[in-house]
Amino acid sequence: MNDPADRPALVDSVENPYLHGIHAPTIHETTAHDLPVAGELPPGLFGAYVRNGPNQLLPPANLYHWFDGDGMVHGVYFADGRAHYRSRLVRTAGLAAEMRAGETLWPGVMGPFDLGRGSEPGHYLKDTANTDLVWHDGHLLALWYLCGEPHRLDPLTLETRGLADFGGARSTSVSAHPKLDERTGELVWFTLSESEPPYMTYGVVDADGRLAHQVPVEIPGPRAPHDVTITARFSILHDFPFFHDPAVLREHGYRVARFHRDLPSRFGVIPRRGAEGEIRWFEFDPGYVLHMVNAWEEGDWIRMDGCFQPDPRIRRDPEEGVLASMLGYLRIRSHLHRWEMNVVTGETREAPLDDLNVEFCLPDTGRYGERTRWSYHQHIPPGGATVEFRALVKYDHEDGSCVRYDYPPGWTASESPFAAAPGARAEDDGWVVTIATDAASLRSECWVFDASAIERGPIARVALPARVPTGFHAKWIRGDRVWASPA
Repeated sequence: MNDPADRPALVDSVENPYLHGIHAPTIHETTAHDLPVAGELPPGLFGAYVRNGPNQLLPPANLYHWFDGDGMVHGVYFADGRAHYRSRLVRTAGLAAEMRAGETLWPGVMGPFDLGRGSEPGHYLKDTANTDLVWHDGHLLALWYLCGEPHRLDPLTLETRGLADFGGARSTSVSAHPKLDERTGELVWFTLSESEPPYMTYGVVDADGRLAHQVPVEIPGPRAPHDVTITARFSILHDFPFFHDPAVLREHGYRVARFHRDLPSRFGVIPRRGAEGEIRWFEFDPGYVLHMVNAWEEGDWIRMDGCFQPDPRIRRDPEEGVLASMLGYLRIRSHLHRWEMNVVTGETREAPLDDLNVEFCLPDTGRYGERTRWSYHQHIPPGGATVEFRALVKYDHEDGSCVRYDYPPGWTASESPFAAAPGARAEDDGWVVTIATDAASLRSECWVFDASAIERGPIARVALPARVPTGFHAKWIRGDRVWASPA
């Protein structure tokens, strides 16, 4: 592959805010050691903060959408009171093809799509692997929001090591947010089909990376759920009344998502390795959820908390012209919400836990599937021209209360995972880590917070050697997994 530094400058036919300022792609892959630190890094902070996000390398073929950029992973590594940084592109097949051709080969999310052209078999969009990261079986998996190939990355070098094939048995794509159950080592995932049944498939991968279970899931047609949730015994599949019309896609080459208010939101509860016939569907108020916080069992009840959008309709501003659809879709209005399902009686309950506009929510991810009290969210001021995270919000799931730290004016941060302290005595005994960028200076820093007192601000600020563009999802990877994983 050509050196990405040799790519031509990006050109866009309109002033696209996602190609400028804090959102603009970076050019170089960077490695730097012993970074300057303001404050003091906790000596027990041992591991890596890794974050994925879009980084468009070649001029877009059509109007650029924030979701189109090539996956680039940024890692900040902590050991012995010091910090190091590395960024690497996810070397997808699509990126390799475009670098060989010297031009963009896929149209991007905003279309129009030539459904018969796809440079990858069966794909009219490029799988950029730019969305999330999850550690499993010794590697990071870089994943794509529309369900794609799971790209294996070395946790230390971030180099791409091919695709995860689940012991040679994988025959489908994989969703953006599979869940790792730390108690069993299992990875729970689903995938979607836009063209033919089964429109959803559910599966489980063993701790050794081998496919252990896979079943088709009957849903009414092509849908667009983004997340999956687990408890100790069950998995919860999502089906929301916000999806695009496949006929419009076939006939006109555009994806047009619509909110069907007359249909319910549904959650399908299936035993971890259950059959399709064992799925039990529960109905709730219509809406949409991008990301759930967590779910757990209490007696016969499953309790599940997440960021609910009661009205996910696209809010277009005609004055924004050809970019109105993208900018409107990204104006998320969501709040922390709870859904409850009784697996014996079939009863349901739901209620908001707060009304603050928040998303990109993480508990201690080592506790997925068990009761968690705390979670860490990003506050997104409603109505902004672009998606910008302006405050770190810590929720107490026992009473719905929260504390927050508002980032300094002009600073925008990233999804913020929790890193447990060695021998932690409480669920929030540890640190919260994020990457933030200043719009004025375009410098980026990695901030470390005391998780028990995030409202006091960062206890350490690590100066990064390169600007980190706004991005999507982040994880904390324990040090023993970073430095002991196979190459």
